[in-house]
Amino acid sequence: MIHAVSPAAYKVILDENVHCLPSTTTLKKVTRRVNSMTSVDNSAYLQLRVSKLNEPDRTVTLIIDEIYIAKRVEYSGGGVQGLTADGSTLLCFMVKSFASKYKDIVAIYPMDKLTATTLFDCYNDVMSLLRRVVAILVDNAANNRKFFVDCLCNGNLAPSILDPVIGHPVFLLFDPVHTIKNVYNNFQSRKVFECPPMARNLPTGCTADFSHVVDLFQHESTMSLKKAHRLTPATLQPRSIEKTSVKLAVSLFCESTRDALQYYATHKGRTSWGTTADFITLLLKLWNVLNVKTRTKGKHKRDYTMNPVRSSLDWKLDFLREFADFLLAWETSGKRGLSKETFLVLRHTGRALSECASFLLDRRKFNFVLLGHLQSDAIESQFGWLRQLAGANYYISMRQVLEGDRKIRALSLLKYSHLSLTDIDAALPAESDPAHPASSVDSVADSLANSISFSVSPSSNDANIVFYVSGAIARSAIRTMKCDSCRDSLTDPNALPTFELDELLGTSDCCVASFLDTINRGGLMRPSDYTFLLCVHCWRVFEEVQTSPDLMSKFLAATCHRSLFMSVIDRLTSSNICGEDMIGDNFCFKGHDPWRLVVHRFFNCVCKNLVRQLTYTATPQSQQSKRRKIDKLQSTVRV
Repeated sequence: MIHAVSPAAYKVILDENVHCLPSTTTLKKVTRRVNSMTSVDNSAYLQLRVSKLNEPDRTVTLIIDEIYIAKRVEYSGGGVQGLTADGSTLLCFMVKSFASKYKDIVAIYPMDKLTATTLFDCYNDVMSLLRRVVAILVDNAANNRKFFVDCLCNGNLAPSILDPVIGHPVFLLFDPVHTIKNVYNNFQSRKVFECPPMARNLPTGCTADFSHVVDLFQHESTMSLKKAHRLTPATLQPRSIEKTSVKLAVSLFCESTRDALQYYATHKGRTSWGTTADFITLLLKLWNVLNVKTRTKGKHKRDYTMNPVRSSLDWKLDFLREFADFLLAWETSGKRGLSKETFLVLRHTGRALSECASFLLDRRKFNFVLLGHLQSDAIESQFGWLRQLAGANYYISMRQVLEGDRKIRALSLLKYSHLSLTDIDAALPAESDPAHPASSVDSVADSLANSISFSVSPSSNDANIVFYVSGAIARSAIRTMKCDSCRDSLTDPNALPTFELDELLGTSDCCVASFLDTINRGGLMRPSDYTFLLCVHCWRVFEEVQTSPDLMSKFLAATCHRSLFMSVIDRLTSSNICGEDMIGDNFCFKGHDPWRLVVHRFFNCVCKNLVRQLTYTATPQSQQSKRRKIDKLQSTVRV
């Protein structure tokens, strides 16, 4: 398993919510601790976040959704990120409290191709961390439906399943927002709905015609003031990317559109428009019941359909059950209507939401239930936050998602959980060190070191490049450490002799300083024998790993690639296979480690080139699908 706000913005946020803590410094410290917790055990962070929540606030919904990412491999923090074969999506799991504003992304899985089986495996991993999940929320995608039906319900979709650990029901919900968008898209594409009667809400049935809405918009198109003021050209003829916006569905199923249709049907002779208004009235009532997010919304809007559910005998729950029966009668009648999938999901949503609300009110003793909290808005807003932290970019990379999530977690601990650095340190295992996970690296390092045969040797051209890079590495180390002893051990003001390299390469006419002498204008550093030969040694190991598919796959499968590479070099440098006597020992009188300074920087250099090659190799495989998504995002904006 796996945000960028300016320091000034963080300062404002932290100064308002954290007492006597320097904003930028505190955030950096907390981010490092969050990185340590997520690297060691994700449960440590979750326990911190819920430590100050009361029991009702710990009752949560598990929201599952995907976020599209750029198919790009990047190197950051000593690791290569974005290594999925396709790299198109990240599967995210979020917990959202029923009774408070608490929410957290608890797991992120890179996905090549999402299936119901892989989703079920990830779900089992996540559920092992959680104990108070009452509902699972997904959108109306084919994989999600199959996940519910085949993996959780054994072939027959049910409103809930029994949690085998806790023993209480877990309700299976489809996102109402996504479902309303599906109803709108069905209505816009199929044009005519023939609805059967529905007691108390649609006694005689109706025939809804999308052309009535089009005629209404055209009739008022030249008016300065319009009755159906929320209708737009995008509502009537949405492009592909526009169909994903719930604003278009809400602009159709709204009071102004319904009232305008009823007015023209009653007073202007457009009698046929009345049946379309009846259908919109029914859908508007459903949306009002499902979209209540505050206790006072009904009072504020002066609409009783927007009041929260306060009892298991509330008329709103009866309405949801009646609406589900209405959909079943509509589907079995064979009249023109919704698609088979939308019928199933909308019918299931009505039944599952009514049972879930009754469970919370009767069994969990909730005073009221806000059905608007059983939506995917929480995880969508988190995705938007991640994109804003990455520079308001839609196609963010895996690295940007993970780094942004760490910043959000750090800010959540400070601003929302009101925890101090002492509380965070107490929750972090004392032995954890995410930069050097020895237990996970040692076995892979031993395997790689045993597989290296030093079959690759640098050519004259390669030796010139390694010599130039060695000088740059020495310069970087000296500028960082500001140590005269390191300068003496890593650089040499004199010309480098070639006899050591002759023995290594088996040649006698190699001048390794040719390239550096050609481009040097007096400011470049010449590496010492130790620096150059150690870099040659690192180059040989890295080239052999890179040219061997088996070694490369084993290397990339690790989590901390730089730590792994340094462990491999350490094992091979201490063996006589690579020529320990040739490289020799080196030390600094001030206690610095020249070996680590060189190997660390050499890996940074070669790995940046490696990730570029990996990105270039993966791009042609999915160029067509990527081009299609870009075309959708670059579609002409309506005015």
